[in-house]
Amino acid sequence: MRHLLIICFICTGLAGYGQKINGIVTDKATGLRISGALVTTTNSTAISDMEGIFSIGVAKQGDTLKVKIQGYKLFKLPVVPATTGDVIVQLEQAAIQLKQVNISARRDRVKDSVSNRVQFARDFNSHPPKFSDIIRPGASVGPIPMVGVSLVPSQLIALVTYKHSNAYRFKQALIRDEQAKYVDSRFSDERVAQLTGLQSDSLYHFINQYRPAAAEVRKMSDYDIFTYIKKSAAKFRKPHRDDVKEAEF
Repeated sequence: MRHLLIICFICTGLAGYGQKINGIVTDKATGLRISGALVTTTNSTAISDMEGIFSIGVAKQGDTLKVKIQGYKLFKLPVVPATTGDVIVQLEQAAIQLKQVNISARRDRVKDSVSNRVQFARDFNSHPPKFSDIIRPGASVGPIPMVGVSLVPSQLIALVTYKHSNAYRFKQALIRDEQAKYVDSRFSDERVAQLTGLQSDSLYHFINQYRPAAAEVRKMSDYDIFTYIKKSAAKFRKPHRDDVKEAEF
């Protein structure tokens, strides 16, 4: 009987670990999806993508899922056995009292980027251990003495596993989100629609098909972007014209 109880406790404990939660972050008032939201649990961190989707691991039952982004109230969700599959996170806008309010047609990407880099400075500045952190002078320093130097195993392990760490993954997610917003600022829906005349589904498919990478956009002047959109629109329309000619024939 005692062994049976022990097995039950072990199974109960294991059931609380390794759980994964998938979800979508939305604006509670408008229902629109929110990208760039910071999602955390005790041992994991994630960022909602351009569609507001995230996936994050949970350490144990009783953990708390937290979601936050500038301009919204902090969202908290206790993790219980029923918290499985997809969850919809509805964020409420935070009421901010200002002495003076400046209204802008769109958010300032540069200011947002600077704000993110200040808010998440530790994550942006994370890096693998340096050689000097792993190999140190002096045989008396470190758990593994060597001739004239000592090796610090914990730093060596941190170097080998850095690209699998939460800090590295979070940093890459922040950079990807920053790059996506940069591309959006120069290859925007409004600019593409104005230059091509495309609307609705056609506009959506064109942007998905011809959206340039951040590295390419950095090399382009405004005129280059204009030319790229015009030439891409001609290629995009050509198959449609060919289909019409074949149908008429």
